[in-house]
Amino acid sequence: MASMNLIVLLFLQASLNCLLVAGVVWALLCVALRFWPGLALQRSVWLLAQGAVLSAFLLVCLPHGSVLPALELGAPATTVASGLPAQINASGTQIEAAGDAGDGAWLAQLAWAWAALYGIGLMFALVQWNRARRHMSALLAGALPLGPDQLRAHPALGTEQLRQLARFGMRVAETSAPVSPMLLGLRRPCLLLPHHLRGFGTVQQQLIIAHELTHWRRNDPLLRHLSVLLQTLLWFNPALRAFDGKLGWAQELGCDQQVLAGQPPQHRQQYAAALVAQLKLQQTLFAPQFAPLAFGAGTSVGVRIKSIRDGAAAPVDRLARTAVVASLSAVLGASVVLQPALAWRADAAPATPDSVAETATAQWNSPIAVARVSSFYGARRDRLAAGHHGVDFAARTGTPVLATADATVLTSTDQYEGGSKYGHVIILQHANGLRSLYAHLDSRAVRVGDIVKGGQQIGSSGASGKVTGPHLHLEVWKDEQRIDPQHLLAGLDEYAFVSALRERASRQDK
Repeated sequence: MASMNLIVLLFLQASLNCLLVAGVVWALLCVALRFWPGLALQRSVWLLAQGAVLSAFLLVCLPHGSVLPALELGAPATTVASGLPAQINASGTQIEAAGDAGDGAWLAQLAWAWAALYGIGLMFALVQWNRARRHMSALLAGALPLGPDQLRAHPALGTEQLRQLARFGMRVAETSAPVSPMLLGLRRPCLLLPHHLRGFGTVQQQLIIAHELTHWRRNDPLLRHLSVLLQTLLWFNPALRAFDGKLGWAQELGCDQQVLAGQPPQHRQQYAAALVAQLKLQQTLFAPQFAPLAFGAGTSVGVRIKSIRDGAAAPVDRLARTAVVASLSAVLGASVVLQPALAWRADAAPATPDSVAETATAQWNSPIAVARVSSFYGARRDRLAAGHHGVDFAARTGTPVLATADATVLTSTDQYEGGSKYGHVIILQHANGLRSLYAHLDSRAVRVGDIVKGGQQIGSSGASGKVTGPHLHLEVWKDEQRIDPQHLLAGLDEYAFVSALRERASRQDK
């Protein structure tokens, strides 16, 4: 149950984080548009905004660094004398008494309630999506497919348009429904033309068709589908609908500009007239967030007419683009590093005088100045792996490795008898029958027989032996028996990776 509690807590944390990031991104873009209005016509801006929101949701659930300490939730340990709940640190010292054994339970209940609410909302969003899909299918089923002869005879399709349709492998169908010309489908695209389009002038028809084909060349339908998918999955985030509306706006105006580039003024006037006429005839069949790309959709009439009349907008300079990308990156980075790691504390067995005395045998120093635990003792990384016999610390090659306590160097070798998988190894003999092993070292700074003090550098971390990347592997023995190094090292949870905390919680739950 502990691992499931941790999963729903992470989901709640990720949901809140993406809501917060979406609000900050929206505010930043509103400010940016005051300085650079042309950004509103850049598809990349609104795609980046949606990508930032999605990343803010996903990155919370992935291993990441954080400047905040880990947040432990769950049932605390029990004191020896009174039986009252209390926390006991790695040295066996009682920290403080807790109010009740349900510490953190209310947060878990909130997370489960949110998970249930999310499931209901997702079901509703999927129902809406399915309804829109049925409308599209019904629209296509009632349309008349146009064969090669009919395509050549259609006034809207000139030689260039026919060549592009053949190159794209795009079907063409005609419908009597009062809708805009639109693109439907990704795997088998279809250009759906309303029958009333034949009443427009030849130039108007050809410009409208060119508009739809430009959408396809720019991959606008694919981007639109991805945007709809993101809105469906993160239905609770209203900013995504706003970003999608802005993206549709940029797509329509961008296609208008490309189609009308180099066209004479009279063609611009005819194009604008066709837009107004189409909007008068158009019937809305789809919810806004599920509407396909269609001529006449996505923007207000006034904005598009002004854009058609004025021509291409002033280009956005590199400073504006750089400022937007840097701002979004800063917001996303801050949202990740300011997220506390979550760990669900398993129910602890009642503490006894013997167990407290055993853990209080020594209080060791961290072997790495900044102890970032990537894997705890006993964790299984996959179904085939054996139990993990130590603690792994994430560390770049060359990071100083420190003696955990006063000791005598027992081994310093690159041919450790325990196997070549350990790489370069140092073993220290401590008091009270304790030994510590430091594996995968890049270099060794001590020799057998040397006397070292706790905190003294004995080598540097690396990636020697059988490893997937540079790190330090620490093992501890007590009278020839391996023990968990966490009994002797306090504060490991504080800077542990989320994946390590989750891995340990899952193991404890079994």
